[in-house]
Amino acid sequence: MRTLPVSLSPAGRGSLYYLGFWGSIGVFAPFINVHFAQLGLNGRQIGLLAALTPLMTLLWAMPLSALTDRQRSRVPVLRGLIAGFALTFFLIGLARTFAALALLMTLLALFLSPIIPIADSLIARMSARHGLHYGSMRLWGSFGFATIAIACGALWQRLGFDPMFVLGSLMLLPVTWLAGFLEEGPAVASHDRPPLTALGRDRGLLIILGTSFLIGLSLGLAIVFEGIYMDYLGGSKLLLGLLPGLAALSELPTMHYSGLMARRLGNIRTLLLAYALLGTAFLGYALAGTPEVLLIFAVIRGLGFGLFYVTTVRLVTERTPEAWSSTTQAALIAGAFGLAPLIAGPIGGAIYDALGPTAVFAAGSAAVALAALLLVSAAARGIID
Repeated sequence: MRTLPVSLSPAGRGSLYYLGFWGSIGVFAPFINVHFAQLGLNGRQIGLLAALTPLMTLLWAMPLSALTDRQRSRVPVLRGLIAGFALTFFLIGLARTFAALALLMTLLALFLSPIIPIADSLIARMSARHGLHYGSMRLWGSFGFATIAIACGALWQRLGFDPMFVLGSLMLLPVTWLAGFLEEGPAVASHDRPPLTALGRDRGLLIILGTSFLIGLSLGLAIVFEGIYMDYLGGSKLLLGLLPGLAALSELPTMHYSGLMARRLGNIRTLLLAYALLGTAFLGYALAGTPEVLLIFAVIRGLGFGLFYVTTVRLVTERTPEAWSSTTQAALIAGAFGLAPLIAGPIGGAIYDALGPTAVFAAGSAAVALAALLLVSAAARGIID
């Protein structure tokens, strides 16, 4: 059994990891807050639980990732994190009080938040080392999430949410095993390791992280409010489940062709195209008058996100020394998917209460436009190319 992943190509190992991990996330991510509501938690309590993972992503993922970089222990730490994630998720299914859920969700956030940047750094470096296309591996994560989420929506409709925690935990077990076959990369002697502060002197890297934070703001608004907006427009539960599933499936083509597009258009134009797709999607959300139209723009959002994420991960990898690969990926995730959602939730809620749901997505489109403006300005000054 142990020889099976080794006999696979590096592309096969990375693809299988992403398929298994994001498929496991698809088991519960679209449904966990509904489960909490059915347990009797109020909106404030659910909001606090939902804030734990972005908070830990901001505060915990980067220090742990930096430690794994220094000690060259990315693979064993990743395996331990996934195993802890699986066990904690199983225990959440047994909890029935807010106090117990808060404790377990805090533990879950501690395990989950560093997994994505550490795994992304390992697989992105592996793709660069072997001359592979990173997007062709990462797209299997989107495929796994979308198909599992849609299937589980129908399954949990029949069975309720209790089996969700067993299935999610079991699906993470082979992911723990697969993570052991990702490549750690060559050792870097301490005297050859550039200081961590050197990363802060790369203005191009800082621009990428800053624009990604703005994109994270817009995505945070969508994640929190698009389901509410679908319900506001009169969408059924089927359409509510299709919304994230279609968005995830539509990430596949742009992830697959992102490398080709970057070679033909250049890095900056490829990122600007991704921003244009996202801005169009959020503007379309604001103008949508029916649930079906909202689904169309969710597809456009998926196309934009797929191109944005893969291109950004690749650019960050290219600008970072291998010795700090997990650290910079953690900085990207902390800004775009840690700090940004923490800000987007309260701001979006205030906009929603004052101006209604369409204004939320107009604000998201404005954040994307600002990101594009910063990127164009940096390119014009030669900071990034």
